[in-house]
Amino acid sequence: MMRRAAACLVLMQGVAAQTVLAPLRAAYGAVPPSAHASLLLPFDARTAVAAFWSGPDFVVVADQPLPALSHLSGDHGLFSSPDVTVLERATVIRLHLPAYPQLSFSRQSDGWILQTDVSDHAGSSSAPSAGSMPVFMPGAVLFPQKQAGRVLMLPDPVSGQRLLIAPSLGVTGGVPQGRRAEGYSIRPSLEGLVIAADSPQIALRGAADGVVLDAVALDPLPVGEKEASSAPAPASVAAHGADWGWLGFGSAGGGQKASSRQPSRLDSAQTAFAAGQPWQALRVLDRTPASEAPATSTSTSTSTSTSTSTSTSKAARNDTAQIAGTFLHAAASLLAGHTGQAQDLNDARFGDAPATRVWRGLYLMQTGQNRQTASTLLAAGFAQMQAYPAAVRALMVPQAATYVARFGDAASAALLDPLPDESAYDLARALLQARAGQAETARVALENLTASSSAQTAAYARAALVGLMLEKDMLAPATAAEAYGKLLENEGQPAALPSGPKATIRLGQAHAFALAGQPQAALAVLDRVLAGPDVPEDVLSSAYLAILRGLVFPETVRGAPAGGAALAAPLSAAERIGLIAAHLPHVEDGPAKAKLLAGYGRLLLAGGQLDAALAAFGQAALLQDNPVAKAEAEDLLAQAALQAHRLDVAQRALDRARHPGLPEDLATQCAYDAARLAVALGDPDRALSLLERDETDAGLELRGQVYEAQKRWPEAVLVLGRLAARSVPEDGVLPEPQQELVSRLATDAAAAQDSATLLRLKGWLAGRTLGAERDERFAMQIRSIKPLSPAH
Repeated sequence: MMRRAAACLVLMQGVAAQTVLAPLRAAYGAVPPSAHASLLLPFDARTAVAAFWSGPDFVVVADQPLPALSHLSGDHGLFSSPDVTVLERATVIRLHLPAYPQLSFSRQSDGWILQTDVSDHAGSSSAPSAGSMPVFMPGAVLFPQKQAGRVLMLPDPVSGQRLLIAPSLGVTGGVPQGRRAEGYSIRPSLEGLVIAADSPQIALRGAADGVVLDAVALDPLPVGEKEASSAPAPASVAAHGADWGWLGFGSAGGGQKASSRQPSRLDSAQTAFAAGQPWQALRVLDRTPASEAPATSTSTSTSTSTSTSTSTSKAARNDTAQIAGTFLHAAASLLAGHTGQAQDLNDARFGDAPATRVWRGLYLMQTGQNRQTASTLLAAGFAQMQAYPAAVRALMVPQAATYVARFGDAASAALLDPLPDESAYDLARALLQARAGQAETARVALENLTASSSAQTAAYARAALVGLMLEKDMLAPATAAEAYGKLLENEGQPAALPSGPKATIRLGQAHAFALAGQPQAALAVLDRVLAGPDVPEDVLSSAYLAILRGLVFPETVRGAPAGGAALAAPLSAAERIGLIAAHLPHVEDGPAKAKLLAGYGRLLLAGGQLDAALAAFGQAALLQDNPVAKAEAEDLLAQAALQAHRLDVAQRALDRARHPGLPEDLATQCAYDAARLAVALGDPDRALSLLERDETDAGLELRGQVYEAQKRWPEAVLVLGRLAARSVPEDGVLPEPQQELVSRLATDAAAAQDSATLLRLKGWLAGRTLGAERDERFAMQIRSIKPLSPAH
């Protein structure tokens, strides 16, 4: 019934829907039914896939890196030149099909097969199941998917729009019709789910029953449906939310039931939880016998309406108890430190409802997931948490406040003001003071906290104090790295260094080493840090990114080691490449990594590692969402492909690099590389056409080469003469490249019988040498000049 209602809701909301066929056929035409082609993609049963159109490209995304597919090839038809890009966590296959064919995508015993479909429609070999209809829930949309793969986020290969992709392990039939809603649209697909996110708020994540779409912001978009209750709630619950009833806060926040009936196991667990004893609540819930477990019961029907009503009432109560028990168990597990048993807090049922989103934020915080999502959910629910019973507040609110103070954006941090006037919030207060520019006030507060009776608070304060002094230039980077090292040694402290502060200290030390120009030391420290509540996964990724950026794009070292010792010796190109290659997998995919990959590719190209450069540039182009930066990466890919004699790769890259809004210098470079490709393909006339207005050194040089190859000596003399006039000095010793250029110009002039140019060169050289062998050849060319007048 719920799913049927959801289907009706889709129609009632008036979401626009249209098949993928019509607009693409109109834009790109259609392939005749006789043009049959097929391509086998050998994905194993553990690899989930999505398949969809992106402009004139058909795209297949697998949720595993599959290097073996790098040299995938199809037949001699439409699928003969698949473009494969292997990322750290995915593989993307693109087929450029400007003449839009009808396609089918089906599962076979040895993989998936893509083929042109001779039937009158395009689609998967299996129709979508009824269960794939989206279910609208409070604050979220659930897309049921029995065998969902890993959710991926990639830029659209053509438009650069952010795509949220949920591949499937089994055949679902994809989404035959696209739909649009506020902030996002559902793309048509032949397999898997593809969401185009118009708003940065929109997020997609895996869940037990499929994938969940929601909006994460302090003022989120209205995704899903408004929360509704089928039965009146107690006044205290209605004043707060469903969480109060489920957690046992329903009676003055004390967890005691107003009813005189015998307390159930659930009642006892709620009472323990509300008293700040989540571990006791878990013991009670885990001891609940099957006869008392909160599960939906089936009552025997009677012929009377009273019996039916009683049965229905009991079923409703049991269902409510089951939901309450599930939520309470997850919440108690989280606060007791058993995060593996708290996954229900991240599901659509609890993770997106307004009353329980804050618990999802706590779960994301404790499991070290995205800091922006976690801090936003925690900040939005900060007032909600403060209304909880005091014993529960003490377990969750201070750590949530400290987390938002460290990792939240400015808007999220502002929602913490004012913090409760309790010592448990002193660390968060000091961190907020530092963020607000009150450096001295924050420094004094942190120094006082280093003497805290709590070993954990004191350790956090020491780490924050070193970080503040480094940020405010009170410590040199190398001195800060040494200070962090002493904190890790923990000498003279009454208790062992807790794991949370240890991770924070190592993160700070890696940053200090990087600023001090010691990337090897920085990476060695960072390699010992695992993502967790103190170092969220995206914070760890950003730390690796910053260090690798310094290796790819070397900058001036900010500080010097203590004692004035010299900085570590600069790394060789091979050492830099080795460090980058070993640590790139730690950087999450995205535009920032794309820029890093483009620079890394240049290093590889300069070092003659053509295959690795091709891979780096291909990844950079795919991950870049800015059209100009994407075109630049494609052009770099074309340059590497030309050096590697991969002309098919160069051609596809240059085709994708075409963009009407390219800066003049990039457009010129693309035209030059296209001309080089034309020469390599044996089409000199096209090369000359592309270079007609190119007056760069590279353009003139290539034009000269084309003219020489065609033995068009007068034209070769003209372009090489312009190049020599701009680059050959009028006096002084000629460097080797200029000696070679003048010798070429003289040879071309002799072949063109251009005596005037030869004589100008003679006067220009004025006794300077081109090298013994070239001097002798040039003298012979001068002697071959036929006198034009008695003066000669």
